[in-house]
Amino acid sequence: MLSPGNKLRAFGDGADGFVDGEGVGAVVLKPIARAIADGDRIYGVIKSSAINHGGKTNGYTVPNPNAHKELVRTALEQAGVNARAVSYIEAHGTGTELGDPIEITGLTKAFREHTADNQFCAIGSAKSNIGHCESAAGIAGLTKVLLQLQHGELAPSLHSEVLNPHIDLRTARLWSSAVFRHGPGR
Repeated sequence: MLSPGNKLRAFGDGADGFVDGEGVGAVVLKPIARAIADGDRIYGVIKSSAINHGGKTNGYTVPNPNAHKELVRTALEQAGVNARAVSYIEAHGTGTELGDPIEITGLTKAFREHTADNQFCAIGSAKSNIGHCESAAGIAGLTKVLLQLQHGELAPSLHSEVLNPHIDLRTARLWSSAVFRHGPGR
């Protein structure tokens, strides 16, 4: 699981495991009507959440693409959001040669239920920027999304200039490579 090097290459060529990170984070959640009434600065709105288990797979670091698809499908359905309206995915992206392509497959399957459009959604992972913070990975991803919204700019996925050869964005077609190759500004 751990990279023998010091770089986590989420979705990148040479992905060989994750780099440990440490972190803690917190957000204040309150119903939108109350936040508006209280005059709070609102950085984002959570329209739904979903959780599942990958079930039996071939190993701890091998995700289940069908379980991943179902998780994303459930979250989109509960939120009442068509996948075509999603312009960015903050993915798990652990930087493993096998896990990252499987995650892309699961996402693609879920999105294909909504659209045949191509190249409309950027994808990234905070793990390439700060490591895999284990118990703080979710809050790190959420914080990254909120900061990107606040600044109107996507943070690049580091060490991923060359895409993992097992991820074919031409086949998946949904995902824009802009975050991998060009960095911020898309």
